[in-house]
Amino acid sequence: MKRKILIGILSICAVISIVVVVLYTCCMGTDDVSKSTSSMNTEPMTMKQLPLAEVKVVSAVPDKSDLGDGSDPILVDAKGAVNVYKKQYPTAQVKGISFEEQDGRKSYEVAGVSSETGQSVTIDATTGQVLTTAEDIAQEPMVESATIDLGDVINPEEAKQIAITMLGSGARLVRWELETKGYIARYHMVLDRQGETMYVTIDANSSQVIEVRKVQ
Repeated sequence: MKRKILIGILSICAVISIVVVVLYTCCMGTDDVSKSTSSMNTEPMTMKQLPLAEVKVVSAVPDKSDLGDGSDPILVDAKGAVNVYKKQYPTAQVKGISFEEQDGRKSYEVAGVSSETGQSVTIDATTGQVLTTAEDIAQEPMVESATIDLGDVINPEEAKQIAITMLGSGARLVRWELETKGYIARYHMVLDRQGETMYVTIDANSSQVIEVRKVQ
């Protein structure tokens, strides 16, 4: 009987011990959570500032330098004008090309020879439209002169820049003509320099300035 009582007492003590251990563990866990929460609330939060990518703003308003003098832009270059001429006269040999701006209109004139007949075509430089065509008996100097190949000479824009360099940045192109005399191709540039009409002749192969003169 005493043995049973002793076993019962030991069992009760064991249960009490387990309860105490569980309660202690719960209290410690709650305290840790409380400390962790407090630590999270008191620790300052830092944010790293990332650099923003550079944003380039492009204005929708065209630059004034692209507007030129307000006239229509040139959409057809010298090669394009020759192509238009060749559609009109496929067998012709090109002997001369000229460009002129007059009263706001920009135009090319391409002249050539086919079967001893001279043909010329005037072309609108802003649209590529054929304005006029003409045929006549070719003059002997034109027949005997070399055919113009734009791939063998400096382009008109280069010739224009050479002429402006000679006369100064205030010079304005009025007209140019590319022709051959014998086998020599030359640009004849006409420019306005502050009311003065200036002529500049340039070797179309070597880009050398041959002559600069002012109209008296």
